Amino acid sequence: MKAFAEGVGGVSATANPIANSSGSVTNQAIQVLQGPYVTNTYGNGVSCQGTTLNMTPYVQFADSRKDPWEDFYNQPQYNTTDTSGKITPTYVTVQNYPWENWYDSRTKADGSRWFEDGADMTIIQDVDGPDGIPDAVSNGEMAPTWYKPVRTDMRANQSFNLGLSATLSIPLNRGMQRLCKQAATANVDMQNQLIANKRLDFEIARLKNCGELKKAGIYFHPKSPYASVCADVVVTNPGGQLHPHSHDLPQPNFESSSETPSSASLTPSQSSSEPSPSSHDSSQTKSEGDPSSLGTHSSSTHPESDDKGFFQGLRSLFQSPSSQSVSPPSEEGQPGALLGGPMSRQLPQLSQ
Repeated sequence: MKAFAEGVGGVSATANPIANSSGSVTNQAIQVLQGPYVTNTYGNGVSCQGTTLNMTPYVQFADSRKDPWEDFYNQPQYNTTDTSGKITPTYVTVQNYPWENWYDSRTKADGSRWFEDGADMTIIQDVDGPDGIPDAVSNGEMAPTWYKPVRTDMRANQSFNLGLSATLSIPLNRGMQRLCKQAATANVDMQNQLIANKRLDFEIARLKNCGELKKAGIYFHPKSPYASVCADVVVTNPGGQLHPHSHDLPQPNFESSSETPSSASLTPSQSSSEPSPSSHDSSQTKSEGDPSSLGTHSSSTHPESDDKGFFQGLRSLFQSPSSQSVSPPSEEGQPGALLGGPMSRQLPQLSQ
């Protein structure tokens, strides 16, 4: 009886060699290119090159894999057992027992039996044997009996690299570098001076325009967002000029030269020679606002007592109905720059 290797134990033993080979090569390189020196430009054609240090960090990441990705696959397994399918007549030696279907009870002519009970006898029996076709085949098709998972050995190759590339370039001509640095410093100083000149021109123009507008009584409202433009500009009288103001002159009492002045006649003269408190305060305020008015005010408030003859000669002039007296200055007549408001000028009032 032949035994086939592919059907031993009901498991397929057919040789099925499988060979898989895969490989990958990854080449990674960092290329450093030497370039020119770093050039610093300061304007007006001044450009300097100095020591250059280039530091370039880099990060590399690589991932390689197959697509589609398959970790394993199910390999179908088939039952190739072949034990039936072919009927073959075969002489078989069996025992003659009554319970067997081949029991032979025939007798001879003399009445004896051909085969006694339990005796060996040879019979022809149809034996079902392999026919070369697996028994699992049905209607020309063979379904897998089960599936065996098989690894594919597919792997993902990954690489992660960190690095730093650095180059240092140093010029050899130090003298030229020093001269270039001096030229750059001088050019920067010149640019700063030009900016300062522009700033000065702006401030002078602002001072001039704000002063002229304040003289004309034009200024921003204090709550305006632009009130700070002219907030620090102060308008005063030009040098050598006085602001219009007034003084109180004493009223002298003129008498004849032959008469002796009495105490009663001198009383009005003395009282009129003393300035009133209001005129003294206004004169003092004017003198503080304008230093040039101190000499005139002091000379007008202290007349000499020995000039009686001069005042007597002008008695008729001062006591005439057409004489005019100047009213004392008020706070409203002061410059707007001192009071924080627009400038206004009030004409003096004339009294008979």
